[in-house]
Amino acid sequence: MLPAMDAPSAPAFDRLVPAAQDYASRPVASAFNWTECVAPDATGEWYLVAFRSVLRASASEARLLEFDDRAFEEASGAPGFVHYLRGPIDERRQCLSFCLWDSRAKARAAAGRPAHLEATGIAHAMYERYALEFYRVRKRHGSPSFEFEPYDRPHREAA
Repeated sequence: MLPAMDAPSAPAFDRLVPAAQDYASRPVASAFNWTECVAPDATGEWYLVAFRSVLRASASEARLLEFDDRAFEEASGAPGFVHYLRGPIDERRQCLSFCLWDSRAKARAAAGRPAHLEATGIAHAMYERYALEFYRVRKRHGSPSFEFEPYDRPHREAA
């Protein structure tokens, strides 16, 4: 992977927000306002883990938030952590959240930490269904947008 970013033009991932009401059912690339958080001269490559879910009607949002907060606190101190976005739950109880890392190896290592394991342990009780998606996210110099490709797809080299 490439270095995450040069500091002067680093993305302001904290500016990311859902792009529309139906964000949770959109592809990750169009679900958020990606182009609004980066300068054209920025470059970088990241590993993104997206979590799509439908919350059970009987789920305790307070309990879910407690577990999520602990997992976030633990992850944010882990090597390679870049950004976490907890998407809002929509009127159909759908949500799309994601975590950005500077490498897959560091994301996988963090997934084995205690608070993350506790959070995954309540998933079946909290969600009607959920799915994980894994992406390689790339920003090329001069491009106004990010590129998203499933992580298991072979890496495309610059032409």
